Amino acid sequence: MDIEALLRRFDRAKSLRSNWEGIWQEIGDRVLPQSADFNAIRTNGDRRTELMFDATPALALQKFGAAIESFLTPRNQRWHGLTVSDKSLQKNHRVRQYLDDVTETLFRVRYSARAAFAGQTNEVYLSLGAFGTGGLFIDDDVQSRVIRYKSMHLAGTHFLENQHGRIDTVFRCFNRTLRQIQQRWPDKLPQKLAERLKTHPEEQVEVMHYVGPRTDYEPRRIGYPGMPWQSCYCIPSEKHELEEGGFRSWPFAVSRYMTSANEVYGRSPAWLALSNIKVLNEMKKTHLKAGHRVVDPPFLVSEDGVLQAFSTAPGYMNYGGLTSSGEPLVKPLVTGGKVELGLDMMEREREIINDSFLVTLFQILVETPSMTATEVMERAQEKAALLAPVIGRQQSEFLGSIIDREIDILANAGQLPEMPPELIEAQGEYAIEYTSPMTRAMRASDGVAIVRTVEALLPIAQVNPGVLDVLDMEAAARELCDINGVPTNVVRSPEDVQALKEGRAEQEQAAAALQAAPVVTAAAANLVKLQANSGVPAL
Repeated sequence: MDIEALLRRFDRAKSLRSNWEGIWQEIGDRVLPQSADFNAIRTNGDRRTELMFDATPALALQKFGAAIESFLTPRNQRWHGLTVSDKSLQKNHRVRQYLDDVTETLFRVRYSARAAFAGQTNEVYLSLGAFGTGGLFIDDDVQSRVIRYKSMHLAGTHFLENQHGRIDTVFRCFNRTLRQIQQRWPDKLPQKLAERLKTHPEEQVEVMHYVGPRTDYEPRRIGYPGMPWQSCYCIPSEKHELEEGGFRSWPFAVSRYMTSANEVYGRSPAWLALSNIKVLNEMKKTHLKAGHRVVDPPFLVSEDGVLQAFSTAPGYMNYGGLTSSGEPLVKPLVTGGKVELGLDMMEREREIINDSFLVTLFQILVETPSMTATEVMERAQEKAALLAPVIGRQQSEFLGSIIDREIDILANAGQLPEMPPELIEAQGEYAIEYTSPMTRAMRASDGVAIVRTVEALLPIAQVNPGVLDVLDMEAAARELCDINGVPTNVVRSPEDVQALKEGRAEQEQAAAALQAAPVVTAAAANLVKLQANSGVPAL
């Protein structure tokens, strides 16, 4: 690979985002200080909270990341499944069973202890809320037979888009010691660094990883030239290549909160509220000074030297501090500032910041636990409507890329079940079906319609019970269970429900027979008496 040409592209990618890094540095200093190293090189363990006088923005970001994770990729439940677009294949039992098995494999591998999916995606969500862009590297660890996930710090990651507005080129920079580079790429260090390795093995060097579309791609070729994505590791300072390779599938998942026209990087909630964050910090500084003056005010004295040994310590006797008439010679300075007004002003800024990070929206259900089921669904519907653009983008750009990459890795590693012939004939076509709490909330309108209709029909049914025959109550119940996310293992299958109906019918028939038995017995006795009185032989 032409390293010099690659580095020229890298310099171009850096120049395209030079304006962004200043804003990101301001945001990081006040919202996410552990990632505030865009325009400044920080040492490990360095204090980074000098500009944070109020923790509201940082706490709001943590809540934003936790809420996005719980609504989009909750750890304790399946948040997606696999299906096919062909309706005939959807009804095929073997195809459905295969897709269920693949989904089960994905979640087992994804949430294994060594994969670290949950922790790394949470870092992506924090970067999304703070800077508007976050990236995840999905690596194929062939030797360990696992998938490894690594969030990418935006300071060292640069993106380029293709003609369709999708990111197809990534420059990922990170620091490694000479010893680590030697371990990862034995005998690949340039001569200059190889000599330094002998005396300074822990010296750090920047390594760049490039991934982009291969221009000489030939699908039938064996090895890396037959892969559509080109990969290269190099040391930019030495213009030295360490490794050239490739990927069968796109190995990155890039999340963007929202983008403006002709912009590659996203804009974030912190970006929108940056002015309010700055104002809140300045207000907090001013309020602290004002509170300090009230608690420990400056003093006014009549002239120099009146009280040579004046002290504000408790119990101290300040002689000569009063006039002959009993008037104090020292008085505290009263500025007339209203500390309460400052508190109100800061609270308004905090509300705006929390609204920007959607904290207020996420707390609706928590703060009103006494709502009815219908009100809960209506609130969920409103929440889904407001979050639909954000969630839709994360599903299409971020989660879709992750799932496609995982399936490619597991398929080539032979860890997926055998594909049924029907799906082989369809060339392995599949579609992702999201089932996260946010997706269910977006379907809440259907649940509201069902509940409202039943509530409206119940008074009419007291006069005419036949109106309830219009609705299939069993289908409505199953739809509500699906919308509300009721676990599958507590919902009876149609076969079990039919068996219950048949058993109930048999019980009703037996009960009817028992009720009719005395009547039949009495009728038989009367018939015997009648025959005896008439002289007709009894049967």
